[in-house]
Amino acid sequence: MSAALEAAGFQSGVDGGRWRLVKLEWPIGIFAVSAAERPNSPSEFGLRVDLTGYPQQAPTSAPWDLDLDAALPPAQRPKGDRVGKVFYNGNWDEDLALYAPWDRKALKGHATWRDRHPEDVWHPGRDIAFLLGRVHELLNADDYAGI
Repeated sequence: MSAALEAAGFQSGVDGGRWRLVKLEWPIGIFAVSAAERPNSPSEFGLRVDLTGYPQQAPTSAPWDLDLDAALPPAQRPKGDRVGKVFYNGNWDEDLALYAPWDRKALKGHATWRDRHPEDVWHPGRDIAFLLGRVHELLNADDYAGI
């Protein structure tokens, strides 16, 4: 994992203010991903990323409250067409995963995603910057509506 954190892709995101590592206690990493400015919304969202089996296995991520070091309540999660689906506000695996093809838990239950979304599916050639980049893209898209 240290190589991935030192890699150009990850460091480019850090240098560009797109994400940052909050802490790493293997296999759990806590990251903050910046979000577009929206009224009454935070400038970044936390992710608790379980890196078990990384990089051969996809990570699995949970929306995370960086101040409380706890799961982010559904009411405080990002809203919007695409990001709202990924940060699903219902009862998705006890809220311990993002609903996306790059998430280990979500991918396990959606075999068709491999064919339908090959550009977003995790494979061992991906790294943490890929996951954080996808989340950053969602949190900065025009349809991101804040919380």
